[in-house]
Amino acid sequence: MALQEELKTQGDFLFRYRSYLPLCIVPFFILTIFTSKTYLFEDGQYNTILVIMAIVVGCLGQGIRIWVAGFVPRDTSGRNTKEQKANVLNRTGLYSIVRNPLYLGNFLMMLAPILLLGNWLFAVVFALSFWLYYERIIFAEESFLRAKFGLEYIDWTLKTPLFFPKFSGYIPSDMTFSFRSMMRREYNSFFGLTFSLFVFHYVIAVIANWQKDGNIDFVLPNPILTWFFGISAIFYFIIRIMVKTTKVFEVQGR
Repeated sequence: MALQEELKTQGDFLFRYRSYLPLCIVPFFILTIFTSKTYLFEDGQYNTILVIMAIVVGCLGQGIRIWVAGFVPRDTSGRNTKEQKANVLNRTGLYSIVRNPLYLGNFLMMLAPILLLGNWLFAVVFALSFWLYYERIIFAEESFLRAKFGLEYIDWTLKTPLFFPKFSGYIPSDMTFSFRSMMRREYNSFFGLTFSLFVFHYVIAVIANWQKDGNIDFVLPNPILTWFFGISAIFYFIIRIMVKTTKVFEVQGR
């Protein structure tokens, strides 16, 4: 099989299972805690700077996803996994400054809990692994979009960078921002962000405490992350019930 076809085959496979990437990080995350020094929890105290840094980075990624989700039309920028899907080519809004804004948002959201370790080498390894993983997904997506939209797509790629935004090329979206469409698309990802931050920080604290005195004792969660997670959990269950039982968040064409 030629390299081009091999990359596309790998990309299609990884595209289908891309939602499981965060689970692949967990064992390496725990291994890093056991084998290297972490800086989140020492002497019964949390490193507030690391906590705030992780929240800011995660919310920046979520903000990017919110911006995209509020403007895009139906059947684009979705969570479909079985096949590539795009009825139109998004070229305005964030798509005018970067071709893969959702993946940029995903990267920042997955990087957030890793920052809690304070282990910059692991953060770099994660960034490189993310790139290798998503490079193949992007290759498969671009093969599909190039075949469907032809010169229109090629012209857009020549003007718009792949992953690092070029702000000078911004073109306002030709659609209005839909709060309801955004809520339907993104309430899951916001809860996933707060849940991962809460669980990861607590795992770090428990293991760090065990390494210090050899006992698995109860450790108080960080209050900032506890409130962040608690509020988001209430928000998540309210929105989920509304999404499942009403059509409040259904918007025509979105």
